[in-house]
Amino acid sequence: IEHLNENEDAFYVKTENNSLFITGGKRGVMYGVYDLLESIGCRFFTPECEKIPTLTKLEISDIDKYEKPVFECRETDYCTNTGRAQKFATMCRVNGASNNMPDSLGGGLSYALFAHSFGVLVPPEEHFADHPEYYALIDGERRAGDDVDWQLCLTNPDIVDITVKNIRKILKANPNKKIVSISQNDNQNHCQCEKCLKSDMEEGSPVGTLIRFVNKVAEILEPEFPDVLFDILAYHYTRPASKLTKVRHNVCVRLCASDTCFAHTYEKCDDETHMVLHPDGTKTGFLDDLKAWSKICDRLYVWDYTSNFPLYLMPFPNWRVLKPNLQTLANNNVKGVFEEANRAQNGGTDFNELRNYLICKLMWNPDCDVERHRKEFMEYFYGDAAEYLNEYIDMLCDFVEKEDYHLYIQETKRPDYLSDECLKKYNELFDKAEAAVAGDGIKLARVQKARLSLRFADVYWNEI
Repeated sequence: IEHLNENEDAFYVKTENNSLFITGGKRGVMYGVYDLLESIGCRFFTPECEKIPTLTKLEISDIDKYEKPVFECRETDYCTNTGRAQKFATMCRVNGASNNMPDSLGGGLSYALFAHSFGVLVPPEEHFADHPEYYALIDGERRAGDDVDWQLCLTNPDIVDITVKNIRKILKANPNKKIVSISQNDNQNHCQCEKCLKSDMEEGSPVGTLIRFVNKVAEILEPEFPDVLFDILAYHYTRPASKLTKVRHNVCVRLCASDTCFAHTYEKCDDETHMVLHPDGTKTGFLDDLKAWSKICDRLYVWDYTSNFPLYLMPFPNWRVLKPNLQTLANNNVKGVFEEANRAQNGGTDFNELRNYLICKLMWNPDCDVERHRKEFMEYFYGDAAEYLNEYIDMLCDFVEKEDYHLYIQETKRPDYLSDECLKKYNELFDKAEAAVAGDGIKLARVQKARLSLRFADVYWNEI
């Protein structure tokens, strides 16, 4: 079937003459098998929780179904999808770098070098002593090293040659990995030398200087590595799109939603406090930048977020933005999504099992019936407690909507939705939830694990 070649994840399921055919791309055949199992009632909720119906007779009606994912790259780093549960990650149809899928499970998109890579590409311990001009001028001083926040001086022509040399070495050592990140360190500094500032002003954003640099590297290395993508981060000061320079066809832009509200959708949030400042003094929000990037970049990925990172345990009521935000990304030509998550070894709390399940369904198809998926998960995973837990989740989301509350991923102050008065109401619901499954040890343990978020909130903000 010719159209299957367009995507390694596409599959085709068909019945004909009392026979069943499942064909597809590299991972598509497996996805087709799991899709068929789901069509007869199987559900794969977590690595430890599957719903497998007992049937005395298995009958399959006529099928003629072709599917491919909306996003070519789909990734979360919840522990349920990473190294310890790679088979489950296949069931969830994720294929990104964090999942590190072996060839036996179809492989996936894997980085030879991941984000914030300047320190590997032009190591200060090798170059700074003799060539401080390779590194960013910050507050009148060239600086670099482990004990300072530094970047590269991207207009210095020597660092192109150094970067090409080191990337060539990395790619030769990792011949099966097809993407390499050329991206700034994780801080807000960037070079203030005369050449870099001139380029920043011309492009309307420091990312233009980065793109000029990465385009050169990608052009030099393309003949030797024609199927490799060179990845940059549009992150903090590099988030706004460039005005003049377009991204080469073999360069991937990963736009980061780190300064974005997660109580409101991308389309509806009106908070201007986290906009990004341009060199000319203007500001843009995430949606503005998303639309601008979609016009100048053929392969646009988004790095999204699903937790409060300083306080992993804190309830994070982003439930109602999951679907509309992914729909917005799809409508703006985004090709891949990474949902950075709570990476606690046992999954953390705050219903992360449910959040992972819904996100994976939405990354495959942002228009899916997410309420049906939530209902099926909650009723099977939590049993008779689901009624009260659903009411708790809705109560959180109702509060942030009614109060027009803005929710960010680096908040450490106590949010209004976790006041003592609110906690009392939430705990009353959890009391009812625990009572409802008191005779079922497994479901009771799941409810009590979810309740840890409230216990944390009560202790943390009443003790500090």
